[in-house]
Amino acid sequence: MAIKKSSNGWLVDSQPSGRGGKRFRKTFKTQAEAKAHEAWLKSQVTQDADWAPKKKDLRKLSALIGLWFDYHGTGLSSGVDTKQRLLSMANAIGDPIASNFSASMFAEYRTKRLEAGLSANSMNREHAYLRSVFNELARLGYWTAENPLGKLRQFKVQQTELSYLTYEQIEELLLELKTAQNPHVRCTVNSGHSCFKPPVVVC
Repeated sequence: MAIKKSSNGWLVDSQPSGRGGKRFRKTFKTQAEAKAHEAWLKSQVTQDADWAPKKKDLRKLSALIGLWFDYHGTGLSSGVDTKQRLLSMANAIGDPIASNFSASMFAEYRTKRLEAGLSANSMNREHAYLRSVFNELARLGYWTAENPLGKLRQFKVQQTELSYLTYEQIEELLLELKTAQNPHVRCTVNSGHSCFKPPVVVC
């Protein structure tokens, strides 16, 4: 806080909430008015939390993943497995402070993953998993900034055209299924086989 005499009157030049907070400058005709304004500014800091500078969010990416799991992932059938995948990703990226995490960090990570042999389709899934963490936490009120991966595009993956088995291949498949450990799979496949020709009973 500072009150200075100027050519136009008395200047109040202050940052009532401290360094990093909002700065106020206003000139008054009298010193008494300037002091009264200075006192009012000080009172606002104690009465209204919005005047105080926002504290930097120092939570790491792994901490957000933990929150996601506690409040959303536990309700998913694959929640535990997805959490482990997410934590492995966070560790590979360097587990940065979440507020510093950016699309460029993830782009660098996925480039290394692709070079290591991961497919583009698998990389898109990892992208979707991590993006959903921020989306869900935003819905729950645990994340107020933008989703760092919200505007990052996924890779375009060419869809493989459907192909069909010949009758001979179907018969060979059904014979192989006789040795399957799960007996139900034979009944399931056999029922679909009836769409093409009279079924071969294998169960």
